[in-house]
Amino acid sequence: MQAHRPGDLLIVDGNSQFLTLAATTLNRRGHSVRVCAYASEAREHLENYTFDALLCALDLPDGSGAELCAWTKRHADLANLPVAMLVDADRVAPSSDPVAEIMRDYAPGAPVLGGVLAPDEFIVRPIRPEEFVVRVSALLKMRRYRDEVSNVLNALIAVAEGIEEQDKRARGHCRRLATLSVLLGATAGCDEYQLLSLERAGYLHDIGRAQIPGALLEKVQPLTPRESEIVREHPVLGERLCHGVVALTSVRPIIRHHHERGDGSGYPDHLKEGQIPPLAALFSVVDVFDSMMTWRPYRQPLPRWQALETLRRESEQGFWNRELVELFATQVLPTADEHLRASDVNWPAS
Repeated sequence: MQAHRPGDLLIVDGNSQFLTLAATTLNRRGHSVRVCAYASEAREHLENYTFDALLCALDLPDGSGAELCAWTKRHADLANLPVAMLVDADRVAPSSDPVAEIMRDYAPGAPVLGGVLAPDEFIVRPIRPEEFVVRVSALLKMRRYRDEVSNVLNALIAVAEGIEEQDKRARGHCRRLATLSVLLGATAGCDEYQLLSLERAGYLHDIGRAQIPGALLEKVQPLTPRESEIVREHPVLGERLCHGVVALTSVRPIIRHHHERGDGSGYPDHLKEGQIPPLAALFSVVDVFDSMMTWRPYRQPLPRWQALETLRRESEQGFWNRELVELFATQVLPTADEHLRASDVNWPAS
C-alpha cells in the first residue's frame, strides 16, 4: 500500500474557484480529478465511473453533502469509497470540535455522524495546498487498505463456502444464516454496523471447520468423546483464523460463542445468560433453528413446526433468549421464505 500513488478523485462543490484550485493542485501530483457542482451529477458519476475517493462540500446547490455521503455509504458498490466532507471555517466555531459543530447542520432524520453513514474525514477550508495533498493521500491509503481487507474477507468467505460445498445437504446454510440473522437483528433494533457483523458471521461462523478432519464432520456413527472434543474446537479455531483482520473484530465474538447456551451447557467457554455477547446470543437462535431443519449424520431434518416447537421448548429450559426466540417466530419466520428467495437460497430439502 502506497499512499502517494496517484488516484482517481471526484470533487463535488458549488464553489468553482475551489474546484479549479483543487483540481490544479491534485493534477500536478499526478492524480486524475473529475469535478462537478451538484449532488445529482455526483451520483451519476459515481454510478458510471470508478473513483478512489470522494470529496464533497457540506453545502451543495441542490442539497446537502451529508445526504450525498449517506447515499454513497448505502450504495452496495461503493462500500470501500472513502468520503471527505469539505467544510468552510466560518461554519465551525473557533476552538470547537468541528464534528460536533457539523452535526448540528444535519437535518432531522439525517444519519448521525460517527456511524457507518458518516464521512470518513473532514477537511476544513481554507487549507494550504501542501496539507490538502497530504489529506487526500491519506484518503487514498484508506481506500487501498479497505480493498485489501475486502480481498481478505472474500478469501475467508470463499473458504467457508468451500467447506459448505463439500456437503450437498448443507448447501445454503451460510447464506440462510446471513439473511435470517440480519432480519432478526433489524427486528431487535440492531444498528447497521451490528447488522453487517451478523451478515459476515453468517458466512464465517463455521470457518474453523476447515481445520477439522473431514472424516469427523461426515461421520455417521456416534462420535467418541475425543472426536466430539475435536469438533467442538471449531469456534475457537475460527476465531483464530479471523484474528488478524481488524474488520472482523466485532464478528469474532459471534464466531467463538455461537454455540454457547444460556444455562452454561454450551461451548467452548460454557458461558451463561448475561455473559454471552448479545450478537452471539441472537445469532445462535437462527443457527440452531436452521440446524434443526438441516440433515445431520445423527438425525433427519425436522419439519418447520417441530423445529420451532423445539426451539421454544429449549428457550424455556434456558438455552436461548426467550424474547429473541419469540421475535424470530412471530416477526421473522412468517416472511422468511420471501427473503430467502430474494437472496437466491431456500430451506434445505427434507
